[in-house]
Order: sequence, then structure tokens, then C-alpha cells
Amino acid sequence: MALVSSFLVYGSSCRHADRCFRAPFGERYAWGLIMHSMFRGQRSRRILPSGSFLIAALVCGACAPSGNSGAGAVGVSDDSFPAATRPGAAVVVCLDTSSSYPIAERESARDAVAEALPKLVVPGRKASTVYVYTIGVNTYGEPPKLKLNIPALRAQPVAVGASSAPLQGSRVSGSAEKFVKRWGELHDQALSSARAEGRRLDGLKVSASESGTDLGGCLKNASEQFADPSLKGPRHLVMASDLDPDGLQQQSTARIAGATVSVIDFTCSQAVRCDARKTRWTKKFRELGAATVSITRPGYPEHLFENSAGSTGGGA
Repeated sequence: MALVSSFLVYGSSCRHADRCFRAPFGERYAWGLIMHSMFRGQRSRRILPSGSFLIAALVCGACAPSGNSGAGAVGVSDDSFPAATRPGAAVVVCLDTSSSYPIAERESARDAVAEALPKLVVPGRKASTVYVYTIGVNTYGEPPKLKLNIPALRAQPVAVGASSAPLQGSRVSGSAEKFVKRWGELHDQALSSARAEGRRLDGLKVSASESGTDLGGCLKNASEQFADPSLKGPRHLVMASDLDPDGLQQQSTARIAGATVSVIDFTCSQAVRCDARKTRWTKKFRELGAATVSITRPGYPEHLFENSAGSTGGGA
């Protein structure tokens, strides 16, 4: 790939609609690739870029006029970048508000999830949704306290590299920089939106305590959200709890297949009892189809949303 540069071939028309796109200034262009190592009188092959988006170095002298609709501050249309195609994530968060779970840990867990939300912004991924529940006497009977929306982000461009001669030059590099800059703006906007949703979560009051701990209701809520047939992306279940059920429990055998389960700020006072509780719940999550399970105590890194597969094992 180091020997490949992309460019735009100007033409008054394009025979293959799937190989053309509407440039910011209204002309028709076709994608092409020049293989610098294969110039021995051969015709250059035309192929469609796939996977990562290759930045097109504009070989024509025209530039997009300033103020073009949807072009951003650098005169590059957002439609120049491939739309997000990877499925978005579905996240279910359950914050324990039962009297046995300390208020400080509830608030710490809430803030940790809020801080991690920008990690759900992934290049090429569609919008993700976060459902926030509280665990109490009747967890399943209550609707989500919050529904947070994490925006989609168009595919990330690959910058023209140092080995892209002979197409190098101020005009080529300048055009490439415009694409990189505009995508950076889109990335920043998506992160800003995710942080705004995090502030909404930060504002959720979790100080009021309930007399019961319906953990089964959390699992059933998660299974129903994950059961959406249109959901093809990552599934995350995040629980902040002492994992100590109290009172009537919603009986749930519904699957959470493929989900990454993270129990954060897990509190327990007796080591032997704590280990037994972690073992029992890890087995329960796996029986319901969880791909990975992590149970971490307060003060340990949660590693929320760092990858789609999650991490196995449990924290100390």
C-alpha cells in the first residue's frame, strides 16, 4: 500500500455510477488508483477503494467555493467520506440503588460510565444506544431512567504518505490535508455529542435507596434490548452492584448472547464470601450467553467499551 496513491480523474460524465461521487463543487469525478511500480507502458488499472477510505488528492485546479452547504470549515463535503456501515452498539447500564449498595459507589460507577461513553464513537460505526436502569425492588417493571444516543462517525481517511511520489506536491498534500482536517472536525463533533450525553448521565440522581435488589430484572431488561433482530453490533451490559439479591427476583432465562458483561465497583466485605459471589455470578452470566465477564472492585480500572469483544476474567 505504500506505493499506492489515489487521485480523482476528471470527466464530464461517468459510465459507472458506483464509481462516481458528487464533488463539493458539483462536478462528476471517478475514483482511480495509479500503481507507481507498474508504469512499463501498461495502462493503469482502475479499482474501487474498499475498507479504509483513501483520501483523494485533487489533481484538478478547481477548489470548492467557501460556504458550500455541508462542506465544513475547509471546503470538503461530508459526503466525500463513506457513510458509517458498521452496526452500532447496544449498551444496558444497571446502577444498584438498593440500601445495601453504598451511595458513593453508585455515583462513582455512574461517573465512570459517563466518562467512557466517547469510546463508543468508532470510525465507520453507526449510532449506538445506551439504556440506563436502576436496580431496586422492581427493576424490570420500570422503564429506563435515561436513553442516551451516541452518534455515528463516517469512515476515517488514510492520509497520503511520504512514499506517494510522483503525485506529491503542495497542491496534492494541501488537498489531502483538507480531507484529514474535515474528518477531524467530524470526529471532534461526535466526541462532543458523546460527552454531552455523558453529562446527562452525570446528572442522574442515584442517592435515594430502595429496600430490595432485583438483579434478575436487570438481566431481563438487557435480554430484551439485545433481542432486537435489527441489532448486529456489539452488546454491552454494565452493572454497578454488590451482586447481593434481596427480595423478590424477576426470573429470567432470556439470553444475553455475545454480550460483554462488566460489573464495576463491586463491593463486598468478606473475602471468602466475595469470591464465592463472583464465581456464582460469572457462571450465571456465561450460562446466559455472555461472551466475556469482568468483575472489578472499586478503584480498579474498568476498561469499559475499549473493544467489541471485551476482556475475560475478573478484577481483584
